[in-house]
Amino acid sequence: MQASYLNKIIFSCILYLGIWQNANCQIDTKQISKADSLFKTNQLLEAEKIYLQFYNPRYKEIENIKFKLAFIAKEKNDWANEIYYLSSIQAENAKPSISQRLNHISQNHQLGGYETDFIDQLIWIYFAFFPYIMGFLLSIAMYAAIILIYKKQKNRKSPPAYLYSLSLYLVFIYLFANFPSFLNFGIITKNKVYLREFSSSAAPVAKILSQGNRVTHWYTKDIWTLCYYEGNVGYIKTEDYLPIN
Repeated sequence: MQASYLNKIIFSCILYLGIWQNANCQIDTKQISKADSLFKTNQLLEAEKIYLQFYNPRYKEIENIKFKLAFIAKEKNDWANEIYYLSSIQAENAKPSISQRLNHISQNHQLGGYETDFIDQLIWIYFAFFPYIMGFLLSIAMYAAIILIYKKQKNRKSPPAYLYSLSLYLVFIYLFANFPSFLNFGIITKNKVYLREFSSSAAPVAKILSQGNRVTHWYTKDIWTLCYYEGNVGYIKTEDYLPIN
């Protein structure tokens, strides 16, 4: 009797949560649709308020919202926020047009970290052809695995070098699939930030960064973050930059 009563309570809670979440999703969708209508009629400030209120990185249309927020920032001459939203898109879906716009803004405001180089071109190719390249790499791995299974069924020994090579190849596929996770960008948020040679306020200054400069960051410990900027590797305070991906 107690178990049956407990099951009813659990079922009611699950049903309530499901209805509540569904209702919230519907509300968000309606509000986003309202913001889209305001955006189309050039009521940008009203649209921006709604976009920011319901801003959710997990929303399926978040890239379109970022583009619209970047456009609104451009119209407001708010180059800092425009850079932030465009860089956030660039981190997940790099495109030449976005890189060109970021480079244009950086030149107008004398900012660093947005220059288009060979690595950027590789990133464009990566995002544009990722499904095809990944499919090709996986097909080779599957072929190698099938050969391995076939030999095992026939009681044939595979050379150790073959197993090592296959293992290294699978590691390579993993690294390739997670390549964007190694490109952690951040934007400097203060007017004057010191890039120091090691994680201490007493360390020599390798470079002075200004608001809007873009850095590549890798590792954070306590209040310091290891980052790269225009050929310089050093530490900045975590509170001095905003991660964009």
